Amino acid sequence: MDLFFVFDANLPAGVGIDAFGPEHLAWIAASAAVIFLLCFAAKKASKRAFRTLQWVVCALVLACEANRQLCLLSAGVWGVYTLPLHLCSMSVFLVLWHCVRGGALAGELLWCLTMPGAACALLVPDWLYYPAWNLLSLGTFLGHMMLTAYPALCFARGVIRPDAKRLPKCFLCLLGTAAAVYVFDKIFDADYFFLNGAAPDSPLSLAAKYLGDPGYLLAFIPLLAAVWALLYLPLRLRPRSGGYPSKPSP
Repeated sequence: MDLFFVFDANLPAGVGIDAFGPEHLAWIAASAAVIFLLCFAAKKASKRAFRTLQWVVCALVLACEANRQLCLLSAGVWGVYTLPLHLCSMSVFLVLWHCVRGGALAGELLWCLTMPGAACALLVPDWLYYPAWNLLSLGTFLGHMMLTAYPALCFARGVIRPDAKRLPKCFLCLLGTAAAVYVFDKIFDADYFFLNGAAPDSPLSLAAKYLGDPGYLLAFIPLLAAVWALLYLPLRLRPRSGGYPSKPSP
């Protein structure tokens, strides 16, 4: 409990979680179980119950991001390097938009960018230097769990219906956002979207080892292509009658 309310610069060295150690594996297993249960619940729920579930998950996503910002603010480290400019932080607002307004493109962005990005963050977190029993660590794990769960449960319900024909628009959205973030990174020496330095212990760090910096940025393209193939090819290969969950009744 001594470190529960200690954030960033005030943390002593060596108190963090080991990558794929017991605490990290517990979070991965819990995330998989919770996401499965939420998808099952979304599929079986009435229309009203599903909307409640959708709003609860959206509220948790918002609360976890607010918790992160308040923790950093209370530690006196909030500033240009802690803005919500990473993909997952931006996705918080996309989840809110989709929950309120819906929309095919918003749903596609959640499916092809938010869900795999948040899942990857759970597998290769960049906040493991926090101890397991820490408010910011708990909120960040939970937030990424919910960011992964929201598109998954909407897909299970049939609210999000992925279509590879929308991928060019999604890629343009990602490219435009990444270009703006890259300029920001260079001006302020930040590393949002990991465009100004590869994240440690990630596939990008392996690419940086062989391609250098900024050569590792070239690895984004095959990585993105591989992720999208995993997300879309199984849907294309399934029979047309079973490719997607049924649309919810109006």
